Amino acid sequence: MTDPLRAPRPEVASELVAALLADVYGISGGLTPLHGERDLNFRVDATDGRRYLLKVHHPEDSGDVVEMRTLALAHVRRVDPGLPVPEVVPTPAGAVRAPIAGADGRISDVQVATFLGGVHPDTPKLGAAALHEWGRVTARLGRALRGFFHPAAGYRIQWDVRHTGALRDRLDLLDPETRSLVEPVIDRFDAHVAPRFDALRAQVIHNDMNPENVLVDGDDRIVGITDFGDMTHTALVCDLAVALAEVLVERDDGLAAAEPMIAGYSAETPLEEEEAAVLVDLVAARAATDVVVTTWRRLHHPHADELPDASLALLRRIHDEGVAGLAVWLAQSARRAPGVSPTALPYSRRATGELRRARSRALGGLELSYDEPLHLVRGEGVHLFDAEGRRYLDAYNNVPVVGHGHPVVAAAIAAQSRLLVTNTRYLHESSVELAEQLLERAPGRLERVLFVNSGSEANDVAWRMARFATGHHGALVTRFAYHGVTEATTDLSPEEWPEGFAPGHVGLLAPPGEPHAATAVVERLVAAGHAPAALFADPAFTSDGILGPAHTWLVDAASATRRAGGLFVGDEVQAGYGRTGDGLWSVTGSGVEPDLLTLGKPMGNGFPVAAVLGRADVVDPFVEETGFFSTFGGNTLACTAALAVLRVVEEEGLVEQAALTGRHLRHVVDEVAGGHDAAGGVRSWGLLLGLEILDDAGGPDPVRAHRVVNRMRDLGVLVGTTGPAGNVLKVRPPLVFTEADAEELATRLGEALTALG
Repeated sequence: MTDPLRAPRPEVASELVAALLADVYGISGGLTPLHGERDLNFRVDATDGRRYLLKVHHPEDSGDVVEMRTLALAHVRRVDPGLPVPEVVPTPAGAVRAPIAGADGRISDVQVATFLGGVHPDTPKLGAAALHEWGRVTARLGRALRGFFHPAAGYRIQWDVRHTGALRDRLDLLDPETRSLVEPVIDRFDAHVAPRFDALRAQVIHNDMNPENVLVDGDDRIVGITDFGDMTHTALVCDLAVALAEVLVERDDGLAAAEPMIAGYSAETPLEEEEAAVLVDLVAARAATDVVVTTWRRLHHPHADELPDASLALLRRIHDEGVAGLAVWLAQSARRAPGVSPTALPYSRRATGELRRARSRALGGLELSYDEPLHLVRGEGVHLFDAEGRRYLDAYNNVPVVGHGHPVVAAAIAAQSRLLVTNTRYLHESSVELAEQLLERAPGRLERVLFVNSGSEANDVAWRMARFATGHHGALVTRFAYHGVTEATTDLSPEEWPEGFAPGHVGLLAPPGEPHAATAVVERLVAAGHAPAALFADPAFTSDGILGPAHTWLVDAASATRRAGGLFVGDEVQAGYGRTGDGLWSVTGSGVEPDLLTLGKPMGNGFPVAAVLGRADVVDPFVEETGFFSTFGGNTLACTAALAVLRVVEEEGLVEQAALTGRHLRHVVDEVAGGHDAAGGVRSWGLLLGLEILDDAGGPDPVRAHRVVNRMRDLGVLVGTTGPAGNVLKVRPPLVFTEADAEELATRLGEALTALG
């Protein structure tokens, strides 16, 4: 096969394309020409209201090359369903391509694919966040293609910068000034890159993440990757080099904008030293290739109208700033990026089966999630990745409240760990500032903060303080509450009680939605000699089946407790930090001011840190009497992580996003649930949602719920179960969850419910 650069684009009348579309695919509609370097591309506006992309492939792209691209798209969609790549639409007969003859007799393959919405980005105006995402999505695409191979992937294409040396054959086409910029790039490539190219990580890559192949929404988030025409087997880092060369060419800040793109890429795929060392040469080689190829095309193909001006400007900038200096700077940027090379980790990777057996031997019978346990190796945003590279939408883990691996939190932890890790018996800004910020945002008259390590420990300390302050030792909780794993908090967690266990000092309240008489329960406790020290309540009633908001219930229960001399402890370990979308704390909407507020899971986005906030008249006497101190509670590293989380929650508007996305999530889940008899009531509050799974008689069905959860895991979406019967699907994703994520969840939920049969 010859390089398709040497042959002109296909010449096929749009009338013939429309006829083939109708005759072979059964699709009628208008055709709108779209950009294509060597293919013909059309948007199809079908008469049934649907849109498609129709591509007439270059005649020199043989059938096996088109097959490779088709299989690659299917592979990407299977491995990383969240990547916005098109899906090939088969003919009614099941074929994925159809031949068409051009005016010059050459035969091209025609394909139809789903049409992706969005617009091409205005790259000079992209901010750091958008550039970071461009790098991240580029790396995700490379990861998704990591396990793919096809015999046609080795075909020669000039856009593979591996072949930069071949540009010498066309240097005579360039004017002297242009040649003076291009030729040194080729010389340096031959001397510096070519000898080490085969030692770089290599695989099939997309090779063309340029603005003409990318679509974004109104917030510059990537919503479409439209062309796999330059896909080839080459060095993995070429994907990043191409993206840098294509995105940065028209920016006033030039290569300075490379840093967020490298950081985004490295968050998914950390660069190796050898790749960082040649990155600037690969960027220059891509720009030089664009200059030579577009010049050659304008001379040989009358329809070619591309101009290499932007790439020429990039080459001038590289020349003026000095390649050697830029190489050092880009390599340093790669080292500063938040990715971590696996070689730096102090543990060894193991095969999944071996790891599972070793875990059983070392950790015993500790429960694993899902029938087929997940071997996770990495998380990013709302996604988790397993050892095979498969991506899962995480709609369950509320600990990483601002998303897995958030670069701001990771960078803060790394920076503080290099400076100092010590306890609260020394003065340090981190603990004081965190306490100040928490109290500033706290509901009611909370004036003191005690730092601990976990939500269980926070509730344990709150329980100790309540007993100390009141002199009582009775407790009130809901019937299926969960408040921790310590001995004291296990007594307050009927969800965990074994058969027959019922501590006499704990009174059980009916949850919202059932007739309840908090006063009667309090009176029974008092009569039994267990006057209440505290009511512990999660205002979202997560373990009871996600029953919040229930403000009237909370007012009644807190009032009954306080009349008997007890305190109200608001447990925000699960519902706090903005999950409900009403504010940082779920208790706020009830108007009930807690005497103590406990925080845990989301505080450090995965770093162990928790806190008890309380009134001074409750906290101060307890501390003076007991000399309370926690060695790791409030340590500088933990407080730095928690400060970074608060900053991200506010700067990224995650409370507001939880409200907006939560409403959309409720809407799409309601739609899905309405079409399935096994789906019962939907309950939600912000980004906390429960869906009852029912049997044929309309009763709770934990077996079906278990099947739905495991089927969704197989489909790439992680959810859990909750409630007394274990039949309520529990959805509580990181707050960076988007409406598109909600729609993906709803789609997979529908498929899982359908699979119940």
